[in-house]
Amino acid sequence: MEARITFVIPAYNAEKTLQRTLDSILWQTDGRYRVVIVDDGSTDRTGQIGKRYAMRHPDRIRYIHQENKRQGGARNTGLRSVETAYVSFLDSDDWLMPEYVERITGALDAAREAPEMIMTLPVIYHEQSHGVRDWYDKELFERIFPVDGTVVDPARELRLYQFEVNICRKVLQMDFVRRTGFSFREKMKWEDVYPHFYLLSRCRLCMGISTGFYYRIGEGTQTTACTGSERLEILQVFGDLERFLEQEAESLIFPVMRVIVRFAFWCIRMADLETREVLVRRVQVFFGRLPGRYRRILLRECIRQYCLKEAVQYALLTAALRYRFCGLIFYDYLPQEICERFFKKILRAQKRVS
Repeated sequence: MEARITFVIPAYNAEKTLQRTLDSILWQTDGRYRVVIVDDGSTDRTGQIGKRYAMRHPDRIRYIHQENKRQGGARNTGLRSVETAYVSFLDSDDWLMPEYVERITGALDAAREAPEMIMTLPVIYHEQSHGVRDWYDKELFERIFPVDGTVVDPARELRLYQFEVNICRKVLQMDFVRRTGFSFREKMKWEDVYPHFYLLSRCRLCMGISTGFYYRIGEGTQTTACTGSERLEILQVFGDLERFLEQEAESLIFPVMRVIVRFAFWCIRMADLETREVLVRRVQVFFGRLPGRYRRILLRECIRQYCLKEAVQYALLTAALRYRFCGLIFYDYLPQEICERFFKKILRAQKRVS
């Protein structure tokens, strides 16, 4: 059988989780796949594990070692090795649902026209409790893709931009990747935020399939975990998104600003005290130079598409990030916690009144 999809797995010091990730691929109910493991300069047993699997399955698995270039650089290396029609990215601490390949290839076989992108629907697995819960945007996903194999045009279905930005939930057509000249930013975190918007803005055929992978949370070794100076790298992402908005239609301001505000708050909240003050100041400078209409569109569309509660939260947060005095509440955990509780009481009281 001819392989239809290649899984690119960037792996850095992943000796505790890589085997489970690889086994989840080997246990697929459909064998039309290939795997590229990119060992990104690991210092533990990741390389030994990757080489062992490649030796046992030379027709399916390829192992590549490189000097550390972080997630984006490892994914770019893997992309250059893909020979199948489609590529999917899988982190070395997540694992696939057993019918993933079968569901994807079945939908592709039935499609009238080959999609440029396939959106999948992961689930969330908590490492400590071993509990599984729905993906963050499952409800929206099912509204846009009520039936597996549904194809939409992102230029018409703008709600796609409101999906979680995770690159691993996207399957990309390699012709589309080459045509757009796409590659990841290297040597930085959150390299998949900007590609979410960039790729959707150039895609015209996006298919939805309600299968995916188990996204692992609740463990400090997961790929998104960090509290120090790496948090400052989010400013590079914000800069990319700012330049993106300068070139794209006004209709994309809301989803982009929504992501910016959420990531700003999350990064500040998770940063250690040494990093927080620097991060808050730089985020304030960034928000201070954004056009005022961006904020107005964010609040207006939030009220229209979601609810007043979320709009109030964004209004309070953007105000705190725009004005230096208000931003002082983010410098330490205690004043931020006090303010958050105060705002929640206001929102609960507002809800009772309404």
